[in-house]
Amino acid sequence: MADGTTRLDIGVTRSMKIQAVALAAVLFPAFGGLASGLGRGFGPAGWTIGLVMFAAVAVLVITVAIRMFRYRVWLEDGTLAVQQAFRVRRFDLAEADVLLQWAEAQEHPSGPQTGVVAMDVRERGRQRGLRVRLLDSRNRRIPPVQFLALADAIDARDGSPHVSALSLREAASAEPSGAA
Repeated sequence: MADGTTRLDIGVTRSMKIQAVALAAVLFPAFGGLASGLGRGFGPAGWTIGLVMFAAVAVLVITVAIRMFRYRVWLEDGTLAVQQAFRVRRFDLAEADVLLQWAEAQEHPSGPQTGVVAMDVRERGRQRGLRVRLLDSRNRRIPPVQFLALADAIDARDGSPHVSALSLREAASAEPSGAA
């Protein structure tokens, strides 16, 4: 990534991607067999229904796989960028409305986890936005330096501290709950 770009540790692990590919490899033949069975049982109409059903499932599985494999989140000169299945959504954090989501104590193998878990971002004047989880693929907090980068991008608005930025700085300085 270019200078001024911070990749956020948010996404899917390699093992999760491998599991998804294995599951798809099992599902495709299963739905193909179902489509074939419909064709034998109901004649030409069954073949049509089976083929349409197989195509719909194939499109759904491929879309989900593309979304999972391409999903990335990064911060580029104060702009939050989220790579989705077929497009990149960008939000200037200095101009956007940012709302943080907090979690109550949750059980986790490393101990109970609390703190900031998601950030809702939407452009001012718009109803639709985007929720970005501030947890990695193993449901652990992202590193403190990434919380600070997000806080700096939010504070670039007018130089005065923003409530969300203050909360992100607090989350960065706090030791994760349950850590020794």
